[in-house]
Amino acid sequence: FFKSKTLNPSNLHNCMSKMAIFRSRAWVSRAFSSLSSNPLRVCIVGSGPAGFYTAEKMLKADQKAEVDILDRLPTPFGLVRSGVAPDHPETKIVMNQFTRVAQNDRCTFLGNVNLGSSVSLKELRDLYHVVVLAYGAESDRVLGIPGEDLEGIYSAREFVWWYNGHPDCRNLAPDLESTDTAVILGQGNVALDVARILVRPTDELATTDIASHALSALERSSIRKVYLVGRRGPVQAACTAKELREILGLRNLHIDIQESDLQTTPADER
Repeated sequence: FFKSKTLNPSNLHNCMSKMAIFRSRAWVSRAFSSLSSNPLRVCIVGSGPAGFYTAEKMLKADQKAEVDILDRLPTPFGLVRSGVAPDHPETKIVMNQFTRVAQNDRCTFLGNVNLGSSVSLKELRDLYHVVVLAYGAESDRVLGIPGEDLEGIYSAREFVWWYNGHPDCRNLAPDLESTDTAVILGQGNVALDVARILVRPTDELATTDIASHALSALERSSIRKVYLVGRRGPVQAACTAKELREILGLRNLHIDIQESDLQTTPADER
């Protein structure tokens, strides 16, 4: 097949993806040509934490159960891989636990399988005793406010996926060079993650597993000021103390908080 055609990288990727899907479907057809009651056959759609924790519980609960984990991406682990900040390796340690689950002889991971196009939900229900939909949200909530679709405005999901190397946001290319200021709406942990990645020295980021294209862009970045904007003040911010301590500990960073914003009310004390 490959000898008879000249393929550019894009076509080669598409062909490899289709071949992977074909092999997955052929394997499923061979393995489950007839559905019996023993052993229990479970299909989990989504290979993030929810998917792997479900697989782990199923494998422990039934010592004969066979579990297949499907994902539209070629790699597993979902938000642990694409959502956790690259300078938080301790949070990603859970991937070791998930890897042990995947290495179980009764568990199989099948990547490049897209529910709806590669295989239908009806087909899965015909092939398995149990089908668990454990995929997460992959779109952003639209606020419906003027200007939210202007150039240079990104959702946290897009930006986090970009610096973590998620293939959907590989070409996001945020402009970090034409201004020295970034504004982040929100005061939770993800907001602090984004702020920290923007201002953390790149020689420190280079020791993490941040995506190479993001590191290159951050090395050229002109961002020197980051504003965190919230509905209320820092006292009511949703971030954890750990996240706050981490950003306060960055070298050569000045934190500016208005003293008036530190006032509390009786409602804050409850």
